Amino acid sequence: MRREVVVTGMGAVTPFGVGVAPLWNGVSTGRSGIDWIQSLGELDPAHYPVRYGGEVAGFDVDALLTKHCEVRVEKSVQMALVASQQALEQAGLLGNPQASSDVGPIGVIAGSGHGACYESEGPYEGFFTRGPRAVRPATIAKCMFNSLSSNVSIHFGLTGPNHVIASACSSGTAAMGLSAILIRDGFADIVLCGGADSAFTPMMFTCWTNMRVMARHAEPKQASRPFDAQRNGLVLAEGAAMLVLESRETAERRGVQPLATVLGYGTSSDAHHITAPTVAGQVAAMRSCLTDAGVGSKQVDYINLHGTATHANDQTEATAVVEVFGRRGESLPTSSTKSMLGHSLGASGAIEAAICVEALRHGFVPPTINCDTPDPDVGLDYVPNEGRTSPMRIALSNSFAFGGNNACLLLGGQK
Repeated sequence: MRREVVVTGMGAVTPFGVGVAPLWNGVSTGRSGIDWIQSLGELDPAHYPVRYGGEVAGFDVDALLTKHCEVRVEKSVQMALVASQQALEQAGLLGNPQASSDVGPIGVIAGSGHGACYESEGPYEGFFTRGPRAVRPATIAKCMFNSLSSNVSIHFGLTGPNHVIASACSSGTAAMGLSAILIRDGFADIVLCGGADSAFTPMMFTCWTNMRVMARHAEPKQASRPFDAQRNGLVLAEGAAMLVLESRETAERRGVQPLATVLGYGTSSDAHHITAPTVAGQVAAMRSCLTDAGVGSKQVDYINLHGTATHANDQTEATAVVEVFGRRGESLPTSSTKSMLGHSLGASGAIEAAICVEALRHGFVPPTINCDTPDPDVGLDYVPNEGRTSPMRIALSNSFAFGGNNACLLLGGQK
Protein backbone atom coordinates (compact mmCIF):
# COMPACT_ATOMS: atom_id res chain seq x y z
CA MET A 1 0.00 0.00 0.00
CA ARG A 2 1.54 3.29 -1.16
CA ARG A 3 1.96 5.79 1.67
CA GLU A 4 1.69 9.57 1.27
CA VAL A 5 5.02 11.41 1.67
CA VAL A 6 5.20 14.89 3.19
CA VAL A 7 7.87 17.52 3.83
CA THR A 8 8.08 18.52 7.51
CA GLY A 9 11.37 20.41 7.75
CA MET A 10 13.77 22.35 5.54
CA GLY A 11 17.18 23.95 5.88
CA ALA A 12 19.39 25.78 3.41
CA VAL A 13 22.78 27.42 3.02
CA THR A 14 22.96 29.56 -0.12
CA PRO A 15 24.56 32.76 -1.45
CA PHE A 16 21.67 34.60 0.26
CA GLY A 17 22.78 33.33 3.66
CA VAL A 18 21.86 30.63 6.15
CA GLY A 19 18.26 29.49 6.26
CA VAL A 20 15.24 29.03 4.01
CA ALA A 21 13.86 32.45 5.00
CA PRO A 22 16.74 34.46 3.46
CA LEU A 23 16.71 32.12 0.45
CA TRP A 24 13.01 32.76 -0.19
CA ASN A 25 13.35 36.47 0.51
CA GLY A 26 16.16 36.70 -2.05
CA VAL A 27 14.50 34.78 -4.87
CA SER A 28 10.99 36.16 -4.33
CA THR A 29 12.23 39.76 -4.51
CA GLY A 30 14.37 39.09 -7.56
CA ARG A 31 17.76 39.87 -6.02
CA SER A 32 21.05 38.39 -7.20
CA GLY A 33 23.37 36.46 -4.90
CA ILE A 34 26.18 36.47 -7.47
CA ASP A 35 29.32 38.45 -6.62
CA TRP A 36 33.10 38.46 -6.90
CA ILE A 37 34.59 35.28 -5.39
CA GLN A 38 36.52 35.71 -2.15
CA SER A 39 37.70 32.16 -1.38
CA LEU A 40 40.24 31.15 -4.02
CA GLY A 41 43.10 31.82 -1.61
CA GLU A 42 46.49 32.09 -3.26
CA LEU A 43 45.06 31.58 -6.72
CA ASP A 44 45.79 34.61 -8.90
CA PRO A 45 42.49 35.99 -10.22
CA ALA A 46 44.33 37.32 -13.25
CA HIS A 47 44.53 33.74 -14.55
CA TYR A 48 40.78 33.58 -15.01
CA PRO A 49 38.38 35.27 -17.40
CA VAL A 50 35.58 34.61 -14.86
CA ARG A 51 36.07 35.60 -11.23
CA TYR A 52 32.53 35.71 -9.84
CA GLY A 53 30.05 33.14 -8.62
CA GLY A 54 27.31 32.28 -6.15
CA GLU A 55 29.58 31.96 -3.13
CA VAL A 56 28.45 31.37 0.46
CA ALA A 57 30.68 34.06 1.92
CA GLY A 58 31.55 34.42 5.62
CA PHE A 59 30.31 30.93 6.46
CA ASP A 60 31.33 29.84 10.00
CA VAL A 61 30.18 26.32 10.79
CA ASP A 62 31.32 26.44 14.43
CA ALA A 63 29.14 29.48 15.10
CA LEU A 64 26.11 27.87 13.49
CA LEU A 65 26.07 24.31 14.85
CA THR A 66 24.57 23.88 18.33
CA LYS A 67 26.61 20.71 18.80
CA HIS A 68 30.37 20.89 18.17
CA CYS A 69 31.54 18.97 15.12
CA GLU A 70 34.04 16.42 16.41
CA VAL A 71 36.08 16.16 13.20
CA ARG A 72 37.23 18.72 10.67
CA VAL A 73 35.15 18.40 7.52
CA GLU A 74 35.28 20.30 4.24
CA LYS A 75 32.90 23.05 3.18
CA SER A 76 30.19 21.06 1.39
CA VAL A 77 29.85 18.77 4.41
CA GLN A 78 29.80 21.78 6.74
CA MET A 79 26.98 23.36 4.76
CA ALA A 80 25.05 20.06 4.78
CA LEU A 81 25.42 19.81 8.56
CA VAL A 82 24.02 23.31 9.10
CA ALA A 83 21.15 22.77 6.63
CA SER A 84 20.39 19.41 8.29
CA GLN A 85 20.27 21.00 11.74
CA GLN A 86 17.71 23.53 10.50
CA ALA A 87 15.57 20.88 8.81
CA LEU A 88 15.59 18.55 11.82
CA GLU A 89 14.76 21.42 14.15
CA GLN A 90 11.79 22.55 12.06
CA ALA A 91 10.55 18.95 11.88
CA GLY A 92 10.76 18.61 15.66
CA LEU A 93 13.50 15.99 15.49
CA LEU A 94 16.54 17.86 16.77
CA GLY A 95 18.23 16.34 19.80
CA ASN A 96 18.02 12.56 20.04
CA PRO A 97 15.32 11.54 17.56
CA GLN A 98 15.82 7.84 18.26
CA ALA A 99 14.73 8.30 21.88
CA SER A 100 11.09 8.79 20.87
CA SER A 101 8.95 5.67 20.75
CA ASP A 102 7.04 7.23 17.84
CA VAL A 103 10.10 7.50 15.59
CA GLY A 104 12.05 4.65 14.03
CA PRO A 105 15.52 4.88 12.49
CA ILE A 106 15.92 8.06 10.45
CA GLY A 107 17.75 7.80 7.13
CA VAL A 108 20.15 10.20 5.41
CA ILE A 109 20.33 10.34 1.61
CA ALA A 110 22.31 13.23 0.17
CA GLY A 111 23.35 14.16 -3.34
CA SER A 112 26.60 15.72 -4.54
CA GLY A 113 28.17 16.27 -7.91
CA HIS A 114 31.79 16.73 -6.83
CA GLY A 115 31.92 15.38 -3.29
CA ALA A 116 34.49 16.56 -0.78
CA CYS A 117 36.83 18.12 -3.35
CA TYR A 118 38.33 20.52 -0.79
CA GLU A 119 39.72 17.49 1.03
CA SER A 120 41.04 15.73 -2.09
CA GLU A 121 42.96 18.60 -3.68
CA GLY A 122 45.30 19.16 -0.72
CA PRO A 123 46.59 15.56 -0.59
CA TYR A 124 47.13 15.52 -4.37
CA GLU A 125 49.18 18.70 -4.13
CA GLY A 126 51.14 17.32 -1.18
CA PHE A 127 51.89 14.06 -2.97
CA PHE A 128 53.18 15.73 -6.14
CA THR A 129 55.20 18.42 -4.37
CA ARG A 130 56.49 16.68 -1.23
CA GLY A 131 55.99 12.96 -1.78
CA PRO A 132 53.96 10.14 -0.17
CA ARG A 133 54.70 11.16 3.42
CA ALA A 134 52.84 14.43 2.88
CA VAL A 135 49.52 12.62 2.45
CA ARG A 136 47.54 12.49 5.69
CA PRO A 137 46.33 9.08 6.94
CA ALA A 138 42.75 10.38 7.21
CA THR A 139 42.56 11.41 3.54
CA ILE A 140 40.30 8.54 2.42
CA ALA A 141 37.85 9.04 5.28
CA LYS A 142 37.60 12.76 4.56
CA CYS A 143 37.31 12.77 0.77
CA MET A 144 35.22 9.66 0.01
CA PHE A 145 31.83 10.57 -1.46
CA ASN A 146 29.84 9.04 1.39
CA SER A 147 31.61 11.29 3.90
CA LEU A 148 28.74 13.70 3.18
CA SER A 149 25.86 11.52 4.38
CA SER A 150 28.00 9.66 6.91
CA ASN A 151 29.06 12.82 8.74
CA VAL A 152 25.44 14.00 8.86
CA SER A 153 24.37 10.58 10.15
CA ILE A 154 27.09 10.51 12.82
CA HIS A 155 26.64 14.11 13.93
CA PHE A 156 22.89 13.77 14.52
CA GLY A 157 22.77 10.09 15.50
CA LEU A 158 20.61 9.00 12.56
CA THR A 159 20.72 5.22 12.20
CA GLY A 160 18.53 4.58 9.15
CA PRO A 161 19.66 4.13 5.52
CA ASN A 162 22.77 6.20 4.76
CA HIS A 163 23.68 6.87 1.12
CA VAL A 164 25.13 9.45 -1.26
CA ILE A 165 23.70 9.86 -4.75
CA ALA A 166 26.19 11.09 -7.36
CA SER A 167 24.43 11.98 -10.61
CA ALA A 168 26.01 15.37 -11.31
CA CYS A 169 23.53 18.26 -11.26
CA SER A 170 20.50 16.03 -10.68
CA SER A 171 21.98 14.54 -7.49
CA GLY A 172 19.90 16.51 -4.97
CA THR A 173 16.65 15.81 -6.79
CA ALA A 174 17.51 12.12 -7.17
CA ALA A 175 18.29 11.90 -3.44
CA MET A 176 14.88 13.32 -2.61
CA GLY A 177 13.08 11.10 -5.11
CA LEU A 178 14.70 7.93 -3.85
CA SER A 179 13.99 8.97 -0.26
CA ALA A 180 10.31 9.42 -1.12
CA ILE A 181 10.22 5.93 -2.66
CA LEU A 182 11.73 4.39 0.50
CA ILE A 183 9.09 6.08 2.63
CA ARG A 184 6.02 5.43 0.50
CA ASP A 185 6.95 1.74 0.08
CA GLY A 186 7.55 1.23 3.80
CA PHE A 187 11.35 0.87 3.92
CA ALA A 188 11.66 3.98 6.10
CA ASP A 189 9.38 6.34 8.00
CA ILE A 190 11.59 9.43 7.96
CA VAL A 191 14.52 10.39 5.72
CA LEU A 192 16.66 13.52 5.87
CA CYS A 193 17.62 14.20 2.26
CA GLY A 194 18.92 16.85 -0.11
CA GLY A 195 22.23 17.92 -1.58
CA ALA A 196 25.45 19.86 -1.00
CA ASP A 197 28.21 20.94 -3.36
CA SER A 198 31.03 23.44 -3.73
CA ALA A 199 33.53 23.74 -6.56
CA PHE A 200 35.34 26.89 -5.46
CA THR A 201 38.69 25.16 -5.11
CA PRO A 202 41.63 26.08 -7.33
CA MET A 203 41.53 22.85 -9.33
CA MET A 204 37.75 22.52 -9.72
CA PHE A 205 37.28 26.19 -10.59
CA THR A 206 40.01 25.83 -13.19
CA CYS A 207 38.28 22.77 -14.68
CA TRP A 208 34.96 24.55 -14.97
CA THR A 209 36.62 27.63 -16.46
CA ASN A 210 38.50 25.60 -19.06
CA MET A 211 35.31 23.79 -20.08
CA ARG A 212 34.21 27.16 -21.51
CA VAL A 213 30.62 26.94 -20.28
CA MET A 214 30.92 29.80 -17.78
CA ALA A 215 29.16 33.10 -18.46
CA ARG A 216 31.25 36.12 -19.36
CA HIS A 217 29.89 39.47 -18.20
CA ALA A 218 31.36 42.69 -16.80
CA GLU A 219 28.79 42.84 -13.99
CA PRO A 220 28.48 39.71 -11.78
CA LYS A 221 24.84 40.26 -10.86
CA GLN A 222 23.86 40.36 -14.53
CA ALA A 223 25.92 37.36 -15.60
CA SER A 224 23.39 34.55 -15.07
CA ARG A 225 20.80 35.06 -17.83
CA PRO A 226 18.69 31.92 -18.34
CA PHE A 227 16.49 32.01 -21.44
CA ASP A 228 17.62 35.53 -22.33
CA ALA A 229 18.67 36.14 -25.94
CA GLN A 230 22.08 37.36 -24.67
CA ARG A 231 22.81 34.40 -22.38
CA ASN A 232 26.30 32.97 -22.77
CA GLY A 233 26.82 30.40 -20.04
CA LEU A 234 26.25 29.35 -16.46
CA VAL A 235 27.48 30.96 -13.25
CA LEU A 236 29.09 28.53 -10.82
CA ALA A 237 27.74 28.47 -7.26
CA GLU A 238 27.82 26.51 -4.01
CA GLY A 239 25.32 25.67 -1.33
CA ALA A 240 23.26 23.02 0.43
CA ALA A 241 19.64 22.22 1.19
CA MET A 242 18.30 19.38 3.32
CA LEU A 243 14.65 18.43 3.75
CA VAL A 244 12.92 16.05 6.14
CA LEU A 245 10.54 13.70 4.33
CA GLU A 246 8.25 11.35 6.22
CA SER A 247 5.03 9.44 5.84
CA ARG A 248 1.92 11.43 6.60
CA GLU A 249 0.98 8.89 9.25
CA THR A 250 4.31 9.46 11.04
CA ALA A 251 3.91 13.24 10.87
CA GLU A 252 0.36 13.05 12.25
CA ARG A 253 1.47 10.72 15.03
CA ARG A 254 4.18 13.20 16.00
CA GLY A 255 1.81 16.17 15.74
CA VAL A 256 3.88 17.91 13.05
CA GLN A 257 2.25 20.08 10.39
CA PRO A 258 3.46 19.21 6.86
CA LEU A 259 4.83 21.99 4.66
CA ALA A 260 4.14 20.21 1.36
CA THR A 261 3.51 16.81 -0.20
CA VAL A 262 5.87 14.88 -2.46
CA LEU A 263 3.49 13.77 -5.20
CA GLY A 264 5.81 12.10 -7.68
CA TYR A 265 9.31 11.43 -8.93
CA GLY A 266 10.54 10.73 -12.43
CA THR A 267 13.96 9.94 -13.84
CA SER A 268 15.53 8.95 -17.15
CA SER A 269 18.84 8.70 -18.97
CA ASP A 270 19.49 10.36 -22.32
CA ALA A 271 21.89 7.51 -23.24
CA HIS A 272 23.25 9.94 -25.81
CA HIS A 273 26.24 12.09 -24.83
CA ILE A 274 28.19 12.85 -21.66
CA THR A 275 27.44 16.60 -21.78
CA ALA A 276 24.87 17.28 -24.54
CA PRO A 277 21.19 17.08 -23.39
CA THR A 278 18.29 15.63 -25.37
CA VAL A 279 14.66 16.63 -25.61
CA ALA A 280 13.57 12.98 -25.48
CA GLY A 281 15.33 12.30 -22.18
CA GLN A 282 13.89 15.37 -20.48
CA VAL A 283 10.41 14.65 -21.81
CA ALA A 284 10.66 11.09 -20.48
CA ALA A 285 11.63 12.30 -16.99
CA MET A 286 8.80 14.85 -16.79
CA ARG A 287 6.20 12.41 -18.08
CA SER A 288 7.44 9.71 -15.73
CA CYS A 289 7.10 12.13 -12.82
CA LEU A 290 3.52 13.06 -13.76
CA THR A 291 2.59 9.40 -14.25
CA ASP A 292 4.12 8.45 -10.90
CA ALA A 293 2.00 11.13 -9.22
CA GLY A 294 -1.15 10.32 -11.17
CA VAL A 295 -1.31 13.98 -12.17
CA GLY A 296 -2.24 15.38 -15.58
CA SER A 297 -0.13 18.07 -17.23
CA LYS A 298 -3.03 20.54 -16.94
CA GLN A 299 -2.89 20.31 -13.14
CA VAL A 300 0.68 21.68 -12.84
CA ASP A 301 0.69 25.36 -11.82
CA TYR A 302 4.43 26.19 -11.86
CA ILE A 303 7.72 24.76 -13.13
CA ASN A 304 11.06 25.55 -11.56
CA LEU A 305 13.22 25.04 -14.65
CA HIS A 306 16.73 23.61 -14.62
CA GLY A 307 17.62 26.72 -16.65
CA THR A 308 21.41 26.95 -16.53
CA ALA A 309 21.71 29.75 -19.15
CA THR A 310 23.75 27.69 -21.58
CA HIS A 311 22.37 27.77 -25.11
CA ALA A 312 22.00 24.00 -25.40
CA ASN A 313 20.31 23.45 -22.03
CA ASP A 314 17.78 26.27 -22.27
CA GLN A 315 16.75 25.46 -25.83
CA THR A 316 16.41 21.75 -25.04
CA GLU A 317 14.43 22.25 -21.84
CA ALA A 318 12.00 24.77 -23.33
CA THR A 319 11.30 22.44 -26.25
CA ALA A 320 10.76 19.52 -23.85
CA VAL A 321 8.33 21.55 -21.71
CA VAL A 322 6.19 22.41 -24.75
CA GLU A 323 6.21 18.76 -25.84
CA VAL A 324 4.98 17.60 -22.41
CA PHE A 325 2.53 20.43 -21.68
CA GLY A 326 1.44 21.32 -25.22
CA ARG A 327 0.52 24.90 -26.09
CA ARG A 328 -0.33 25.45 -22.42
CA GLY A 329 3.40 25.11 -21.75
CA GLU A 330 3.94 28.46 -23.48
CA SER A 331 1.78 30.27 -20.91
CA LEU A 332 2.44 28.14 -17.82
CA PRO A 333 4.46 30.18 -15.25
CA THR A 334 8.06 28.97 -15.19
CA SER A 335 11.28 30.39 -13.84
CA SER A 336 14.95 29.65 -13.40
CA THR A 337 16.06 30.64 -9.92
CA LYS A 338 19.65 29.95 -11.03
CA SER A 339 19.42 33.47 -12.47
CA MET A 340 19.75 34.68 -8.85
CA LEU A 341 21.66 31.85 -7.18
CA GLY A 342 23.92 30.50 -9.91
CA HIS A 343 24.34 26.78 -10.46
CA SER A 344 25.22 24.89 -7.27
CA LEU A 345 25.60 21.59 -9.14
CA GLY A 346 24.49 18.60 -7.01
CA ALA A 347 22.87 20.90 -4.44
CA SER A 348 20.77 22.82 -6.94
CA GLY A 349 17.85 20.37 -7.14
CA ALA A 350 17.40 20.31 -3.37
CA ILE A 351 17.62 24.10 -3.12
CA GLU A 352 15.08 24.45 -5.91
CA ALA A 353 12.77 21.93 -4.23
CA ALA A 354 12.83 24.10 -1.10
CA ILE A 355 12.01 27.12 -3.28
CA CYS A 356 9.05 25.22 -4.77
CA VAL A 357 7.74 24.42 -1.29
CA GLU A 358 7.90 28.11 -0.38
CA ALA A 359 6.27 29.10 -3.69
CA LEU A 360 3.39 26.75 -2.93
CA ARG A 361 3.08 28.04 0.62
CA HIS A 362 3.09 31.71 -0.40
CA GLY A 363 1.22 31.40 -3.69
CA PHE A 364 3.98 33.32 -5.41
CA VAL A 365 6.12 32.58 -8.47
CA PRO A 366 9.74 33.78 -8.21
CA PRO A 367 11.11 35.53 -11.30
CA THR A 368 13.82 34.77 -13.82
CA ILE A 369 16.00 37.85 -13.49
CA ASN A 370 18.26 39.20 -16.25
CA CYS A 371 15.71 37.88 -18.74
CA ASP A 372 15.54 41.27 -20.42
CA THR A 373 14.96 39.93 -23.91
CA PRO A 374 13.41 36.45 -23.68
CA ASP A 375 14.83 34.36 -26.49
CA PRO A 376 12.04 34.03 -29.07
CA ASP A 377 13.39 30.62 -30.07
CA VAL A 378 12.68 29.23 -26.57
CA GLY A 379 9.43 31.02 -25.82
CA LEU A 380 7.85 30.16 -22.46
CA ASP A 381 6.45 32.38 -19.73
CA TYR A 382 9.66 32.85 -17.73
CA VAL A 383 8.14 35.41 -15.30
CA PRO A 384 10.89 37.82 -16.37
CA ASN A 385 12.57 40.06 -13.78
CA GLU A 386 9.63 40.39 -11.38
CA GLY A 387 7.80 37.67 -9.48
CA ARG A 388 4.03 37.44 -9.40
CA THR A 389 1.26 36.27 -7.12
CA SER A 390 -0.21 33.08 -8.54
CA PRO A 391 -2.28 30.65 -6.44
CA MET A 392 -0.87 27.20 -6.97
CA ARG A 393 -1.41 23.64 -5.82
CA ILE A 394 1.26 21.71 -7.75
CA ALA A 395 4.85 22.60 -8.70
CA LEU A 396 7.33 20.68 -10.84
CA SER A 397 11.08 20.93 -10.23
CA ASN A 398 13.42 19.92 -13.08
CA SER A 399 17.06 18.81 -12.77
CA PHE A 400 19.00 17.76 -15.85
CA ALA A 401 22.64 16.78 -15.62
CA PHE A 402 25.86 15.90 -17.40
CA GLY A 403 25.91 12.19 -18.12
CA GLY A 404 22.33 12.39 -19.39
CA ASN A 405 20.93 12.08 -15.85
CA ASN A 406 17.43 13.57 -15.68
CA ALA A 407 15.34 13.85 -12.51
CA CYS A 408 12.05 15.60 -11.76
CA LEU A 409 10.12 16.06 -8.54
CA LEU A 410 6.44 17.00 -8.23
CA LEU A 411 5.37 18.81 -5.07
CA GLY A 412 1.90 19.65 -3.81
CA GLY A 413 0.82 22.35 -1.39
CA GLN A 414 -1.04 21.87 1.88
CA LYS A 415 -4.54 23.23 2.52
